[in-house]
Amino acid sequence: MLLLVALLAALRQAPSPDPPPRVRPPRIEAEVVVDGRLDEPAWAQAARLDGFRQYQPVDGRPAEQRTEVLVWYSPTAIHFGIVAHDAQPGGVLATVADRDKIGNDDKVVFYLDTFNDRRRAFVFGVNPLGIQEDGIRSEGSGGAAGNLNGGNLDRSPDFIFQSKGRLVEDGYVVEVRIPFKSLRYQGSGTQDWGLNVERTVKRTGYVDTWTDVRRANASFLAQSGTLEGLHDLRSGLVTEVQPFVTATATGLRAEDGTFGRDRVHPDAGLNLRLSRTSLALDATVNPDFSQVESDVGLVTVNERFALFFPERRPFFLEGIDLFATPNQLIYTRQVADPAGGAKLTGKFGRWGVAWIGAVDHVADAPDALVNLARVRRDLGANSLAGLTLTDRSAGGAWNRVAAADARLVFGKLYYWQGQMGYAWTRDAQGDRRGALWQLETDRTGRQWGFNVALVGVADGFATRSGFVNRTGIITGRAFNRVTWYGARGAAIEQFQVFLNPQRIWRYTDPIGSRPIEGGESADFQFRFRGGWTATASARRNFYTFDPAAFAGITVGDPAGPAFDVPGRLDGLVGVSARAATPTWRGFDANLRWDYGRVAIFPEASAGRELRLSGGVGLRPTPSIRVTGTLTYQRLTRARTGAEFGRTILPRLQAEYQPRRQLFFRFIGEYRSQRQAALEDPRSGAPFFRDGAPIGATTFDGLRMDWLVSFVPSPGTVGYLGYGASLTTDEPFDLGRLARTSDGFFLKLSYLFRR
Repeated sequence: MLLLVALLAALRQAPSPDPPPRVRPPRIEAEVVVDGRLDEPAWAQAARLDGFRQYQPVDGRPAEQRTEVLVWYSPTAIHFGIVAHDAQPGGVLATVADRDKIGNDDKVVFYLDTFNDRRRAFVFGVNPLGIQEDGIRSEGSGGAAGNLNGGNLDRSPDFIFQSKGRLVEDGYVVEVRIPFKSLRYQGSGTQDWGLNVERTVKRTGYVDTWTDVRRANASFLAQSGTLEGLHDLRSGLVTEVQPFVTATATGLRAEDGTFGRDRVHPDAGLNLRLSRTSLALDATVNPDFSQVESDVGLVTVNERFALFFPERRPFFLEGIDLFATPNQLIYTRQVADPAGGAKLTGKFGRWGVAWIGAVDHVADAPDALVNLARVRRDLGANSLAGLTLTDRSAGGAWNRVAAADARLVFGKLYYWQGQMGYAWTRDAQGDRRGALWQLETDRTGRQWGFNVALVGVADGFATRSGFVNRTGIITGRAFNRVTWYGARGAAIEQFQVFLNPQRIWRYTDPIGSRPIEGGESADFQFRFRGGWTATASARRNFYTFDPAAFAGITVGDPAGPAFDVPGRLDGLVGVSARAATPTWRGFDANLRWDYGRVAIFPEASAGRELRLSGGVGLRPTPSIRVTGTLTYQRLTRARTGAEFGRTILPRLQAEYQPRRQLFFRFIGEYRSQRQAALEDPRSGAPFFRDGAPIGATTFDGLRMDWLVSFVPSPGTVGYLGYGASLTTDEPFDLGRLARTSDGFFLKLSYLFRR
């Protein structure tokens, strides 16, 4: 049936795209006030970008809302003026938000490819009030398999630029100035830059682009337009010095029940950055790597492997895209507590280089010397090849990884990616070594796409500098997508079907033998006119339990027989559904339901899981935002229907931002989690390990974080925060919550830049 749908869809090809435009912006010796007015004489001479086309949900159509962008440059900066018309100006969404938090607003985003290599672009976004977001977009560095125009957009890096916007009778106007000091580019001489401009109308979910970007393409940046003839750009040697001071005071409840507070710990450090067009050198002494934003809580009952959290620490974020590799061989959060470090990143013609060196402090162990390096080479129009080397050494222990990878784009729709790596490790477990490899091919078509991959990780492969959370397996997948587009004005604007079979084999078994794990899933996604979305999914999985994971477990009593691990568990069928509202001016919501048979991994048994999750966003004024989420999970044993585990995870985040630079935030997250004592899935007899029963566990606690921040510009900040952890003996007995630990922190930093 799906093949028939694909063949029918292929008959409805969209018209050929317009060629990407080329524009020569004027160079004007002028300075303007960034006030959102566009009334200085320089704006009358600016080049005009118009003719926007719809990109989402249906590409190739003329945009429903008219957008004009003016562009010119002075010796020290490039200037953009946005005139965004809207047929329903009362529906424009704009809030006074924190940096990078304008996802629920209308916005305009600039993709500025300063090396004109169609692989990497600086991203500068603004909402109608001029509130900013920024980051880096990279092609071929880890986009989700089978995505339309895959790639990676990392909003973590922050750049200094100026913007101001205002609402007008028929939409909004925003003025943007991006200093050349905030960019890295090709060097001196006349040069061309890639550019695309993207406008999002949030109430409808429509996204328009300046160039006629099509979904039938393996690259978004390859379809950018060009700013021609840029010359005499002045940035010089950019020097940034950022001294900072911090102070912390922590409290902890002792075993006798008393709560004591440690003395205030002041500290100071320094960040230094030198850059010149295409090269940057960063150094840090005694860095402050405290995280201002809390990681979102995740359900951990019945998880077999480590969970991934993104990097947020400023020192690591500059040039982080140059460290991106297949299979996450560089994961900078592995550098946990460095005493100091240095970093070199740059782009020289077709070559990109990146290196980090740090001394990482590890409690009760020798300090580790860490070196992470990656070199990559652009090939052809959109392809690349790279080499990654990592080393972590502490005392007589070490871990070293070397890997090569390549991504070859051909026929516009297709790419092939391969990687080969090897790791050498010496630690308390002895010496070991092992390989990692990947073969992947992808088609990003408008109606039909696929991603087929085979990834192998040997038992002896280990990385202390990356994130590879499972070894000793070969994973194969064959992702398929079929997309149908509705006519203009149709109730269903887009309908997609995703089929994803997957198989996992032991690394030592030949491919084609009986897999130890796998399954199939089918997802049906609907996008309705007006911004509503819905998804329905079905899955079937199977697992083979590894006897080594249950070594040392006896059944019935400490001297009882060893646990006889069951074999393959089949028939794990489940369904799920999700619905989301449009993003209205003051409200949005989503709800997800999952139910089905699952594996209970700690007991090697079958179970049934019910999971409900949802969220609500409230914006009563442009300066107030409240987001609430709730996750409920209950896991029962299939044999008896008795509860194995239950997690309830409500989270509330409230923000008040009276102006762009000043920000108040509260985050409260309650975790109520319990898990039954482990038992034999056949007889119900208890499990014992090392002579003790594996008993039930419970946790009920509240985590609260308060933050006041003043950030006049990136790098110049003032933070005052308080965090506390509280626990209680009974689920949701808030009256008996007792504080177990807390902490105050203060951070002040100032960025000197010339």
